[in-house]
Amino acid sequence: MKKIYLLSIILVPLLLTNSVNAHDKSHNDTSNSPMFSGLDSDAGIIAKQFHKALSDANAETVMSLLADNVLILEGGRIERSADEYRAHHLQADMQFSSAVTTKTIEHHVRVHGNTAVSISRSHTSGNYKGRDIDRTGNETLFLTLINGQWKISHIHWSH
Repeated sequence: MKKIYLLSIILVPLLLTNSVNAHDKSHNDTSNSPMFSGLDSDAGIIAKQFHKALSDANAETVMSLLADNVLILEGGRIERSADEYRAHHLQADMQFSSAVTTKTIEHHVRVHGNTAVSISRSHTSGNYKGRDIDRTGNETLFLTLINGQWKISHIHWSH
């Protein structure tokens, strides 16, 4: 936990000086746009696969992309492992992602050795469980290279 906190203090300001949630169905990977960068990196591909797996309600793929000790922060809640996420919010997140339309406004992925950070902003609209949804959200993913594979080690979603 201390390592992730230290990484966030160091990397997030660095990333935000270079540029600037939701579970996204349509990553607009426009290589010419200053609003999108690093999405073709191996870590960027994992971030996009994670969003697609959520919207496709593919729990197996979602779980395969998470580190066992992933920390997930959303709405004042915290889940401290992939198993805890699977038991508590995975199904609801997949249902929500499949029911709404999410458009990525901006997405940047920066790789720093064995660590990468994905920062994105998205707009989500639609109807979920009888509620109209119309909001902009932010997402930060920290990815770590574990045994040669990028795994999501931290997620922070906010609206």
